[in-house]
Amino acid sequence: MNNDRLDALIKRIASEHGIVLTKDDPVLMMHTLNEVLLEQNEKAQAELLSKYEAILQESFNQWHSYASKKANALINVQQNHFSKNHDQVSDQCMQLIGEKIRIAINHEIRELTRISRQAAIINLLAAVLVLVSTVIVSFTLL
Repeated sequence: MNNDRLDALIKRIASEHGIVLTKDDPVLMMHTLNEVLLEQNEKAQAELLSKYEAILQESFNQWHSYASKKANALINVQQNHFSKNHDQVSDQCMQLIGEKIRIAINHEIRELTRISRQAAIINLLAAVLVLVSTVIVSFTLL
């Protein structure tokens, strides 16, 4: 304890309590001892606080790592689920598109078949008319 602080303490005790102390008074020794103990306690508390902070930081890092792993696992599961659903939806869409195309092609084929059949019947009738005309012309020329 430096002399200025000790002098200030002696003056304060004298002014508040009306007792004058000397520098070798045992009461001042107790005051000095208390200051030393307080300094030691302050150092010990600072050390304990530093250790506690390190433990908290380590715990935080562990929780952060654990939470990150869990979050990543959940994200992966969700992505896999989304991918499977997406694949299923894509397959269903492709099946529906394929079915619609088959229906449209079948309808087109039926329409073309009907038109072809009509054309064949008309061609057959025309051939019959030509045959009948040829027969009639042949008989009239004879």
